[in-house]
Formats: sequence, C-alpha cells, structure tokens
Amino acid sequence: MKNLVKGLLTGAVIIILVTAGYASAGQNNSPGIPKEAAKKAIEHQTKGNILEDDGKLNDAITEYKESLKYNPEDVNTLFNLGVVYLKANSAKEAAAVFEKLTKAAPGDAEAYNLLGIAYRGAGREADAKKAWGKSLAINPNQPNVKKMMQDNISQRQ
Repeated sequence: MKNLVKGLLTGAVIIILVTAGYASAGQNNSPGIPKEAAKKAIEHQTKGNILEDDGKLNDAITEYKESLKYNPEDVNTLFNLGVVYLKANSAKEAAAVFEKLTKAAPGDAEAYNLLGIAYRGAGREADAKKAWGKSLAINPNQPNVKKMMQDNISQRQ
C-alpha cells in the first residue's frame, strides 16, 4: 500500500511538471520583449535549428541572426549561433557571440568553456585560458576543460 501511494504521488508530480511545461510553451518568457517579437524570434530560432541539423550552416546563421533582431539577449539563440560559427570554422565570430552570451548568462560554465574554445580558434590563447578559468570557477568538475587548459599551456611551452 505504501508503494502504491508513493507511486501515485510520483506520477502526480510528473503530470503537474509536464502540464506546466506545455502550458508555458509558446508564452513570452522574455521580459521587455513584445509578444509578437518573441514569437518571431522563436520562429527564426526554430528555422535555424532545422537548418543547422541539415548542415546548412550559413542559412542557420542567417536565421539565428534574424532571431536575435527580435530578442537580442536570448541565451539559447546566442548559444546556437556561437556553436554554428564554431562548426563553420569562424572562431572570431563565435568569440564575439560567446562574449555576448557570457554577459547575458554570467553563471553559465558552458558559455565560458565555448568562449575559451572560440578564443583558442582565433589564436587568443591568453583569453582562452581566462575564459576556461572562469568556467572552472563556476563548475570545477569539468575534466575536458582542465585538459584543454593543460593542452593550451603545453602548446605555449
């Protein structure tokens, strides 16, 4: 009986969380952004995601940039745009996007990690090390970031 009650409670919590997720889908979760602009931003971001999945990186970049015209500080779009720039071997552009992302989401360890990767790709080794240091300060449990810092240091010696 105890397990049945526990199972029912767990199921109820899951249903509530899923329902809350569906209820908020499509809502304007960007303070200060008009509802119509937020909708356009999501449309362009979605198109960018599809194009990126199809390997059409330049078209994805165009859609992500269009999305950012409507919602300039959207962390998901900034993240996606930066990653696509990295995939397209445009490290300098990726670094500029990840710099914006770290300002919009200063507590995001992955944003600093990606900023470090972009800096390294752009030949900015000292900046890469600083970005990875910030990433590790936020989340010290990142063996890949530690390895990149070591590789970075050993490459300079």
